Amino acid sequence: MDNKSEIAIGVKKSPGESLHAALSKLSKPIVPPKNTKRVIIKPSIYNPKLSGNTDVELVSALVHMFHSIGPISIVESDNPLRRTEEAFFQCQYTKLVDERVELVNLSDAEMTSVKFPGHYFKNREMPRVLQDDAFFINVATLKMEPNICNIGAGIKNLFGLLPELDKSVYHAFIDDVLMDLLALYRPDLTVIDLTDVVIGMRENCRTKHFGGTIVGIDPVSVDSFCSSLFGLNSLEIKHLRNAHNLGFGEALLDRISVRGTEYQVNKLLQFFKE
Repeated sequence: MDNKSEIAIGVKKSPGESLHAALSKLSKPIVPPKNTKRVIIKPSIYNPKLSGNTDVELVSALVHMFHSIGPISIVESDNPLRRTEEAFFQCQYTKLVDERVELVNLSDAEMTSVKFPGHYFKNREMPRVLQDDAFFINVATLKMEPNICNIGAGIKNLFGLLPELDKSVYHAFIDDVLMDLLALYRPDLTVIDLTDVVIGMRENCRTKHFGGTIVGIDPVSVDSFCSSLFGLNSLEIKHLRNAHNLGFGEALLDRISVRGTEYQVNKLLQFFKE
């Protein structure tokens, strides 16, 4: 079966072990293109003071797994609640820096003019580092965002590629903005961090430990499966329905293969029922 319509689950004692377990369940190994010049890793670090930030140990595991491919850029952008440098420091990402790994604030990066498909953007300035021939790994967390786009997962994490300080100006058009970002910056690998899952709204800072990851090549399939964990129909979530209709990925659950041990899959499903 084509691995673009599958997701895999890993549940182990550490984020790195969960990642390896999940990736091992995919029907084909992850092989970056030969022309890859760098690896870009986009975690979710909205605000270190709130819950729902990507666990640094999971990103560390990805760094070790893909460091031989090329230099690694871990990227995030500013927002009104914090500067990117502060977020990296407070979430301990600075410990990952070495001669092959850099932390990049997309809001301060060199910009270049980029032509978009026109769902919302036509031409606009974007960080030049994103235009390299890169192997792009999107490492998001999972939470409800009913006032923005219903669910925050992999595709919503692409919103953080925009370099503006105040990205809320695009909230009214976020479904179209996300389609532009997905079209140009489609991740080669999507990883959902389920180390500590946000319970309710992230502002309440309530989490519950699960200790797992979800991985997939198709970001639409990954997010569609994640939406089902909350009891949501992916086709009723506008940006997932749009992505499916535009051919960006598979949103129909009966066409998505869920891989993992029976114990791991059942544990995940039971976790979200409690």
